[in-house]
Amino acid sequence: MNSKRIRGCKSLIRITLLGLTSLGITACSSIVSQSHQPIEKTNVYSPFSYKQQQLEQLVQWDVEGKIAAYVDNKNNSGLMTWRQRGDEFDLLINGPLGSGQLRIEGQPDLVIATSNKNQVASNTVENLFEQEFGWPFPMHELRYWVRGIPKPNDVAKISLNSQGNARVIEQAGWHVTFHSYNNIAVPTSIQENTLTSLTMPKKIEIIGNDVRLILVLKSWSNLSPFPRPNLGDG
Repeated sequence: MNSKRIRGCKSLIRITLLGLTSLGITACSSIVSQSHQPIEKTNVYSPFSYKQQQLEQLVQWDVEGKIAAYVDNKNNSGLMTWRQRGDEFDLLINGPLGSGQLRIEGQPDLVIATSNKNQVASNTVENLFEQEFGWPFPMHELRYWVRGIPKPNDVAKISLNSQGNARVIEQAGWHVTFHSYNNIAVPTSIQENTLTSLTMPKKIEIIGNDVRLILVLKSWSNLSPFPRPNLGDG
C-alpha cells in the first residue's frame, strides 16, 4: 500500500471516530437535567436558566389551539383561545366539558365562567372547576407551563431536551411533558426592525390524579414584553 493510500485511511479513521464521539455526545445531551452538567447552547435563549428568567417576565400573549380533557373515562376536546394580560385572562373553549362553549374570565380573587347552561363565579379557577366539574384545573401553574417553564418559587423537577428546552416538568403533583415546540419570530426590540426566533411549546401533555389534559398551541401573537435573546453568551 503506498503512502498516499495509508494517509487516506488514517484520515478516514479519524473522521469516523469523531463522528461516533459526536453521536455519543448528542445521545447524552438528550437526557441531561437542569441539576447536572451545563446544557449545550443550541439556540439564542440557552441556557435554560436565562430563558426561564426572560419568560417569567412575559405577561401578555394571545394563543390559539386545541384542548383535550380525559376525565372519568370520558374524552372531550375542542378549540381554545387564550388571551392573557398581566393578572387578567380570558379563556374561551369551544366544545369540551359538555358545555358547548365555555368562557372563563379571570382577575385576582374573581373568576367568572359562562357556559350555554349558566354563569358561575369563584375566587380561583381551581375552585371553580372543582365545584362545577369535580376535577382540578391547574391554572396557576399552567400560566407558566404554556411558556415552557415551571411556576417560580415552587418546587419543580425539570428535565431538558437536547435543544435546552423543557422536556418534562414535575410540579404541584402534575407531570407535564412537552412533546414539541414552535419557533416564532419576535422583534429583538421595539426600535429595531429585526426579528429573532423564540421557541414556545406546541404540544403539552399534563397528567394529574385521574386527569389528563393535552394542549396543542398553534398560533402565538401579541407577546409582551419581548424576551431578550442571549446573544452575548456563546
